[in-house]
Amino acid sequence: MGELTLKAKQLQKLGLKPRTRLSPLLQKCCLRLSANESYQKAEIEVEALTGVKVGHSTQQKLVLSQDFQLPLAKQAVSEVSVDGGKVRQERSTESRLSLARL
Repeated sequence: MGELTLKAKQLQKLGLKPRTRLSPLLQKCCLRLSANESYQKAEIEVEALTGVKVGHSTQQKLVLSQDFQLPLAKQAVSEVSVDGGKVRQERSTESRLSLARL
């Protein structure tokens, strides 16, 4: 891969922001893979699919920089069930302290 210098008019026509390394399509691919995988697995998959290496920390920064719109509920939610498959459980400070004593 090489470096390409574009003028402001070209950036605007292509829909790119100044000083960005990733095209809008590559960003979309990264976001979709990061949503379904860990950042490290998304890094591996993006490189395998596109040949472009986008590091896991760049994947995370890309996700955190997005302004996602929350969906509006059509009715009130009374109950939520979670299987724990993709949910990270934080331990309370008290349980961490008791584990540290062991």
